Amino acid sequence: MSYDGLGSKVSTSSPECRSLINRGVLNSYGFKRDLAISCFQKALEIDSGCPIAHCFIAYNNAADYNNPDGFDYRKGYHESRKALEIASKIPSIPDWEMAVIKAQTYRFCWPVGSKPLDHLHQEYANAMRKVYEEYGENDTDIMALFAESLMMLAPWNLWTKPPDIKPAIKETEEIVETLEKGLKIDPLHPGLAHFYIHAMEHSPTPEKALSTSDLLQNRYPDQGHLLHMPSHIYIWVGQYKEAIDANKAAITSDKAYKANQEAEIEMYDLYRMHNYHFAVWASMFDGQYTTAMEHAGEVEKQLGVDVVTSTLNGVSFGPIWLEAFGSLPWHVLVRFGKWQEIINRPMDKDKDIYAGTTAVAYYARAIAFAVLGRANEADAERVNFYTALRNKALKNRVLFNNVMHNPVRKNGILDVAEAVLNGEVEYHKENFDEAFKWLHLAVERDINLIYDEPRGWMTPARHVLGALLLEHKEAAKAEEVYREDLKQYKNNLWSLLGLYQSLKEQKKNEKEAEEVFRLFKKASARCDNSVNFGASCLCATKLCN
Repeated sequence: MSYDGLGSKVSTSSPECRSLINRGVLNSYGFKRDLAISCFQKALEIDSGCPIAHCFIAYNNAADYNNPDGFDYRKGYHESRKALEIASKIPSIPDWEMAVIKAQTYRFCWPVGSKPLDHLHQEYANAMRKVYEEYGENDTDIMALFAESLMMLAPWNLWTKPPDIKPAIKETEEIVETLEKGLKIDPLHPGLAHFYIHAMEHSPTPEKALSTSDLLQNRYPDQGHLLHMPSHIYIWVGQYKEAIDANKAAITSDKAYKANQEAEIEMYDLYRMHNYHFAVWASMFDGQYTTAMEHAGEVEKQLGVDVVTSTLNGVSFGPIWLEAFGSLPWHVLVRFGKWQEIINRPMDKDKDIYAGTTAVAYYARAIAFAVLGRANEADAERVNFYTALRNKALKNRVLFNNVMHNPVRKNGILDVAEAVLNGEVEYHKENFDEAFKWLHLAVERDINLIYDEPRGWMTPARHVLGALLLEHKEAAKAEEVYREDLKQYKNNLWSLLGLYQSLKEQKKNEKEAEEVFRLFKKASARCDNSVNFGASCLCATKLCN
């Protein structure tokens, strides 16, 4: 489906140039930065005096919601000034176009780095506010750009953390109002829809974006990231199948896109991995082991040494941004209790290149040995895990919004792994006080990770804590854990099962227990038959027998 928007009203007499501008803007809204820039460059080949093309090349080199540090500020600075220079020589240029071009210049400074990025983000938001107030009453593109500029003031931090979710910045409500106003005019606008889903996903009412998510599905079949976006809402309203399907559609679209790209590595590869990651995560919640493992395996195939060691614009792209996705199979195997498969699974040979994945592998192996009662081997893998944490190659590695490990603040993905691992190993040694101390810490670290979806820590720590509390005959405490988890992950089969078991063990609330069991049966309708869903964590072997 084409997008007929901003390009239709810009300063050019060429229909082909207008078409390329529209395609470029659509790719911009879909975060296909390289392809967007290519469209704008082709537009300039047709009409070298089209200032908005330079403006949007600058836009695509600036920061976005997923990359607040930006891409190429040097190029962005020069392109934004070139746009202003050309625009100033066009007497008939529309006022709105000149205003948008001027606003874009506030995103860059010279020399590059002479102003803090948060100052640039604020200056751009201030400039876009003026554009919006003067020209944005009925202009959906200006509404989208203005709302996005406000979102850049606190990317991924528009709302406070659960359970008491409320606006984290004074602009949050204005962002939502602006996007909703625009969507009333054009419910299918790619920028408004994209940004609205991001604005609402962590809100107390993600369901408000359900209609937008449903409309966005399949609307832009060549925009994989936009096909994927509805899953950011589906996951929080308990529609796990729909989240899987959205990412399958995105994966299919992006395979076609990648097949036609000359560049071996580009920033959009991060979004391709993101789709697989999300499909795996949603499949884990939906009890679909085979689907989860298939998508995790696809990621693994794509993360060869050449990709994991790649650079992009002089930055160590593969090691920092892509390598950690290789850990997905290990997370899946732990989630579904495939203990012997974990032990039999070969590890990556180069522990520096695959530093994050190696640490997750040792975590998985330690738990597998612990659950199987092989305490000495579990301890040995625990030692290996701590050795992996000290690997200098692990520094700066991330899985989307979260660092893999922070040895000081202990707020990384592997820091959750540390607490779960120690809790599991000590529990299966029957050191219960020590075990539950670690497992409570795991929950604390898990829920305090920087907001992200899919979560870098893929099995909620509450699922482990609840199952082992229940197995340890502490059903009342387990009940509290499951109720909290169900507030965050609506209707997830794992906590529905745990809550049902907790209520039955306490012999209380029989009617509620029956209703919870009914919900569990409904939520588990697509579960793999190969998995014994006996507990919210299959490490609780007594519950699973």
